[in-house]
Amino acid sequence: MTEQELLDMFIQERISMLIDAFHRNQPEKSEQEEKRILQAEIFIDNLPKVEKGVVENYIDSLISQFAVEESFLYRHGFLDGIKALKYIGKL
Repeated sequence: MTEQELLDMFIQERISMLIDAFHRNQPEKSEQEEKRILQAEIFIDNLPKVEKGVVENYIDSLISQFAVEESFLYRHGFLDGIKALKYIGKL
């Protein structure tokens, strides 16, 4: 395993832990929000097969892009923290 792969694995695990903590600390979804989510799911489920596939692929694509962006930002924030510690250590 390369250093980059190890760092990526560490970051993905940390992001998962933070997301879990975030969801545990969030207030319950409002009844209105739950209703909108249910309506959207019903709408997507009732789409014709081709359109449903397009929408599901689009949603999957968005989720994948967000995951890549979050990992990128976390990695660079982590590296910035290390650089800051090294700089402070030189003072």
